[in-house]
Amino acid sequence: MVRNKYFVTVDTKEVSEVSLPDNGIEYEIYATPEEVKEMEVLFAEKEKNAKDAVKFVGKPFDERPVDAKRDNYEEYLIAIYRKLYELGTVETKKKIQELHLF
Repeated sequence: MVRNKYFVTVDTKEVSEVSLPDNGIEYEIYATPEEVKEMEVLFAEKEKNAKDAVKFVGKPFDERPVDAKRDNYEEYLIAIYRKLYELGTVETKKKIQELHLF
């Protein structure tokens, strides 16, 4: 399977074949189209959990439901960084190691 170079920006949930350094911190990876799709699914799930957690803002004393949503959000965020590490260049792996996420 052929892997192509991509640039991923976690903050903006972008996966691009072109470097866009003004969009935030980029991570360079080599991935197949299927692996890019996996990244996009992880971004969508992380975003879904973020939106679900916001629904509980009006209920400040009932933290249990929002805690579960926050945990799910965090799990997807870490899964994104694990995937970036797996597919990343040496420099990308170094950047992710410096975050001490796992």
